[in-house]
Amino acid sequence: MGLYRRRQLRAALSLLLYPFAFAILLTFIVKLLFGRQTPSPSPVTTTPSSPQPSTISKALVVASTTKDDTAWLSEVPSSLNWTLKHYRVDAPLSPRLSVPSNRGNEAMVYLTYIIDNYDNLPDVIFFHHAHATAWHQKLSSVEEVSRLRPEYILKAGYASARCLPGCENVVKLEGGEPADWADFPQLSRKEHLVTVLDAFLEPGRFPEEAAVPAQLAAPCCAQFAVSRARVLRRDQEWWVKLREWLIEVPLPSMNSGRLMEHLWHVFFGMEPVYCPSLEACQCHVFGVGDDCESYFEQEKYM
Repeated sequence: MGLYRRRQLRAALSLLLYPFAFAILLTFIVKLLFGRQTPSPSPVTTTPSSPQPSTISKALVVASTTKDDTAWLSEVPSSLNWTLKHYRVDAPLSPRLSVPSNRGNEAMVYLTYIIDNYDNLPDVIFFHHAHATAWHQKLSSVEEVSRLRPEYILKAGYASARCLPGCENVVKLEGGEPADWADFPQLSRKEHLVTVLDAFLEPGRFPEEAAVPAQLAAPCCAQFAVSRARVLRRDQEWWVKLREWLIEVPLPSMNSGRLMEHLWHVFFGMEPVYCPSLEACQCHVFGVGDDCESYFEQEKYM
């Protein structure tokens, strides 16, 4: 009777162990065949770009107020060697990071950085807002700073951080006439832009600036990267005069800063209608896209 029970027990154990053994074997086979095919956890597809040369000097210029949460700045990898210039306009972190007047929103910070550092600019400057995320940027601010391709900025001279299909901020200027500064509060945006362009374009230095363009278009929101060469194409005194205009113009800061959003790309030497495609912008500026290799190839001939 005992021998019979032992045989029954062995048979029962066998029935229990066989499925476990089969499951272990099946798991091993699956891992062996598919273990290396791990899906990416990120929804953003990236194409590896060339390593960022350590010889390219870079500054991140951030405009903020005491109300802004700028904790994200500490999350930018130190290995990327960004020099941070954080201007807190209503409570400066340092006398060297202060502005002469809290007018024109981020434009006052950007112009002040250019003027104060004109003789010692880095190769690439990324002008950025204080927010960690925003409706007008697909990537977080940390991702934008981390992914920015300085080697492209050196070749292109200027790039907006906002990538989108088509054009926005389109303003037709044809037929507009320059007006008196004192009349600014009563003027339309078209008249504002024509007046500023007429005053600050340099036809004597740049043939393409011989006349106010018929139309402007560019991505919104005043976040962009620019090369030192594009800053230096205009004299320091020119930038000083532009900042003086920003201080003195009889407009609310939001309005004068908004005007500058329409003009940065022109002042840095880009075509008046500056509308790169979504894919080109994402690949060139951030190395983000399904297949950026063709865009990287184009850069060899820039």
